[in-house]
Amino acid sequence: MPRKQQSHVERNIALCYVRQSFTRNENDMNSPQRQKANIEEYCRRNGFVPEWYEDAEGHKSGRYVKNRPAWQDLEKRISAPEVVAIVTNDQARLHRRMWRMGYLMDLLDEYGVRLVFAEPGRDTIDSSTPQGRMMITLMALNDEAYATDISQRAKASIQHRKRQGKTVGMPPFGTVRNETGYLVPSQDGAWYMPDGKFRIGNADQSPQEGAIWRSYYECARYVLSLFAEDKIGLEKIAYRLNNEGWPFRDRKGKPRRVNRDDIRRIVANWQEYAGMAPERKAKDRPAYEPYNVKELPLVPERAVFDLELLRRVGAVRQQRSFKRLDHGVHRNSRFYPLSVVSYCAHCWKQATERDDPGLRTTLTGWTEATGITRYRHKPGVTCGTTNRSITRAEYEHDFQRLIQLLTIDPSALPLLTELAVRSESGRLAEDEIGFQNQKQEAIALCKRRIDAAVNLYGEGMIDYEDYTQRVERNRREIAHWEARTTETQRLGLELETCMKAVNEISRLWDISNDEERQGLVRSLFEYIIYDLDKHRIVDFRLHPWADRFIKLRVSLYSDGDGPEGQVVRFDDEEKQKYSCLNDVQGMNTEVPHRGFEPLFWP
Repeated sequence: MPRKQQSHVERNIALCYVRQSFTRNENDMNSPQRQKANIEEYCRRNGFVPEWYEDAEGHKSGRYVKNRPAWQDLEKRISAPEVVAIVTNDQARLHRRMWRMGYLMDLLDEYGVRLVFAEPGRDTIDSSTPQGRMMITLMALNDEAYATDISQRAKASIQHRKRQGKTVGMPPFGTVRNETGYLVPSQDGAWYMPDGKFRIGNADQSPQEGAIWRSYYECARYVLSLFAEDKIGLEKIAYRLNNEGWPFRDRKGKPRRVNRDDIRRIVANWQEYAGMAPERKAKDRPAYEPYNVKELPLVPERAVFDLELLRRVGAVRQQRSFKRLDHGVHRNSRFYPLSVVSYCAHCWKQATERDDPGLRTTLTGWTEATGITRYRHKPGVTCGTTNRSITRAEYEHDFQRLIQLLTIDPSALPLLTELAVRSESGRLAEDEIGFQNQKQEAIALCKRRIDAAVNLYGEGMIDYEDYTQRVERNRREIAHWEARTTETQRLGLELETCMKAVNEISRLWDISNDEERQGLVRSLFEYIIYDLDKHRIVDFRLHPWADRFIKLRVSLYSDGDGPEGQVVRFDDEEKQKYSCLNDVQGMNTEVPHRGFEPLFWP
C-alpha cells in the first residue's frame, strides 16, 4: 500500500468481486464457487472482512461495465475509508481492457486501496511496486488481445454454421440439435400433475396417478396449428394452453406456464422449424417485410414440422402484421405511477404455495381504444382471477387511502427511536458520552495533522504531492467522523427520513404529475399486491430502510402495558397482516394508552 499515517478508522473491509462471462446451465456455477473459495481463503489468512459483489448470471463480458451492475456498485465503495483492498480470483475477472485496468490502478492509488488476486500463484503480485504494475499491465494487454481474438473466432464460427444451414443460439422451443448440428424434434417434456403443477420426468414413468404427459414438441405443434387456423390471437392461444395444462420450457430447462410472449416466440421461429437458417434472429425479422411466403427456400429434409402447416403460419403472421407509422415523439405517452411495483394477488399466492417466484406477475398500464386508462394483468397468464384489469382511477384512489393511513405522527419519534434500539439489541449500542468524546478527539487530531502538514510544506520538509496526500487523508477522516453517529442517532435519522418520505408522498400525490408520482412510489414501496376480483390492496412492503418502522409500530401496540392494562393481542399471523394494511376494522382490539394518538389505525 502507499504510505499513510496511522488512522483511527479500522481498514479491514475487502471488496470481493466474482464474475462469470456466461452461465449456460447450473453446472457453470462451479466457476464462481471456485472463485469464492479462493477469495474466502485469502481474506481469512489476512484478517479481511469480505464484502461480496457478483456478476455471474447472464452475459457478463469483461470488455464492458454497463452490463455488470455489481461492478458498478463496487466502484462506488472504493472511496470508503474502511476499505482496504479489492480481492478477485484473477485479473481477467475485473477487466479485459488495458485502459480500464490502468484507470483502476490510478483510482486505487488515490484512495490507498490494494489490488489482490486470490488464485494460488497470482497472490504474490504486488500492485504497489513498479514490477507488479508492469506485470498487471502486460497481463491486461494479453487479456484484451485474447478477448478480441475469441470474439472474432465466434463470429467466424457463426457465419460458417449459417452457410451450412445450421441455426445458432438456443434451439427453438420443442427442438434440440442432433450430432450434426441440425434441429430435430425434442423428446423432452413435463408431467402435468393433478394439482396444476409441472414436474420434470420421463414419458414412460408417471410420477402420480392422474398425471398427464405433455411433450414440448407436441406443445409447439399445437400452438402452430391453432395459429394457422387464423381464428384466435396469441393471447387467447396462451389461455387455452394454460387451461389444458401445456408447459413451456424456460432458458434453464424447467417447465412453467405459457404466456403471450412464449406463443409469439414459437410463431416467429417458423422459418427455423422449416429447416432454414436466417441471417437475423426471429425477433429482428418483422413479419410485415415484403416477401412471398410461398417462394421462401424451405428445406424439407431438415424441417421438424409439416411444411404446409409452416407456410400457413408464415402467411397468417404476415397477414396480421403491419408497420406502424412513425409520428416521431409520442407526445400522448402516459406514465402509470403504480406499474412495476404492483403484483396480482392470485399470482402471488400461487408463487408462495409452489415456492416459485417466477409465477408472480406485475400489473402494467394499458390504454383502451376509447381512451380509458387501466392497470391490467399480464396477457396470456391464468391464475384464477376473474377480472383482468382495474381502472386507473379506482386503483390509485385505493393507493391514496393507503398512503394517508401511513402518515406518521412526529411526536412519537423519541419513543420509537428508543424502542427500536431496545428491540434490536436490548440496550444502547454505544455509550453516548464516550462516543462524543472519542469523536471530538479524533477530529481535533486530524486538524492538528493538517496544520502540521502546512508547516512542513512551508519549511520545505515535504514536497507538494506528499502535502496534498496528507491533507486529503485527514479531511476524509474528519468527514467520516462527522458523518458517524451512535446507534440511537442513526435509527433516529432513519426514522426521520422515513417520516419525511411518507408524509411527502401523501402531501405531493395530489399536486404532482404522473412521472413524479411514479418516482415517489418506487422510492418508498418495494411491492404492492392488488386483488383484481375484490378491488382492493391486500398487501404491500416498503423498502427495508422504512419497512422496519412499520413493523415496529405493531410491536409497540402489542407489547405495551398502559395504565389500564389495555393492549392489543395479536398472534404472529395477525401481526404480519396488520403490519401490511389488511383490513382490521372488524377485529375486537383495544388501543393501549401511551400518551399519544395511534400512529397507524385503519
